[in-house]
Parts: sequence; C-alpha cells; structure tokens
Amino acid sequence: MKILRLVSRGSNGRQTTAWFASLLAVGAGYPNHKTTQMTKEPLRLGKGKRFHRDVQEEWKETAEGEIRPEQNVVRQGGRNGRVDILVDPQESMVAVVEIKRSVWDKMKEENVRRNVKRQIRQVWSYIESQLEDGKEVCPGIIFHKRPMTPGRLEYIESLFEEEGIAVVWQDETIDELKNRNDVV
Repeated sequence: MKILRLVSRGSNGRQTTAWFASLLAVGAGYPNHKTTQMTKEPLRLGKGKRFHRDVQEEWKETAEGEIRPEQNVVRQGGRNGRVDILVDPQESMVAVVEIKRSVWDKMKEENVRRNVKRQIRQVWSYIESQLEDGKEVCPGIIFHKRPMTPGRLEYIESLFEEEGIAVVWQDETIDELKNRNDVV
C-alpha cells in the first residue's frame, strides 16, 4: 500500500503535512484498514457487508455444485452486473442468489413495495443474462431477518412469488418455515 504525503506551507510559514493513506486504502479495497472519521462507512452498511460475506462463505462450505460468489454478468443492454452467488450445478441450469439485509420493519409501509420491486428488477436482470446464455434459472433471494410487522412477511413473499423468485429468511429454521406454511 502506498501512502501519499502532501507537504505544503501555510500562510504562517509553517510546514503542513497531510497523510492520505485512508483515502487510498478505501479506494483500493483494503478491508482491514482503519479509516478516518471522514471516510468511515455507516454501521448499517458494514453489517450488510458482513452478512453478505457470511452467507457467501456458508454457501461455499455447504452447497453443492460450483459456487461462484460475486460472479460478473452482462445484463440486458450491455450493462455489467454482479450476482451475489451463482451456483452452476449442471451445464444447463444455474441458481442465481441475491443477498440482502433489508430492515423491513423500519420501512414505511408505502416504501416496502417499491423496495421489493427494485430488488425483483435486479434479480430478473441476472435471470435474463443467464437465459440469454441458454440456461435454465432457479432464482432466489436471502434476507437477514423476517419482518415482525403483522402481514409484512406474507406481503413481501407474495410479491416475490408472483415473479417466480424464492425467498429465504436467514433467521428462520426449516421447522419454523414448515409450521408457518402448514407443511408436514
């Protein structure tokens, strides 16, 4: 890592030295570098990144097939995208998984639908990139925590289900899911 040192003379004739290591480190992607208060990312963003990494690591350890985290894809219109997890178990089929740490209970009711629709568009842009490559696609989205606001979980799941996207809540066990869906 390079540290940039800028030396200048102030109006009082004193030499001033400014160190720009944190800005360079953040721009270069040094994850363990401590940043200054000016460049510190919001706590919520940091939690989301940790959740993201944890889920990807869990998939690499437990899922079958070729697990490709942060897989670059070219979306419709030639725009670049990056799938959080792309699972390639066979030649003709892939799983496209997006990871989100949305805090649904803190959102205003009118913002929930807008956020879900934005996430659906994102997942579908990845689905379409794989369909163009002649693959069958199994899409899904993983959320950190179920919303506790009455009816919100069901509403969110129904919007994703209408678009053929499976929803997984990381804090929900298989038994809890079965009980919620009356599955024996």
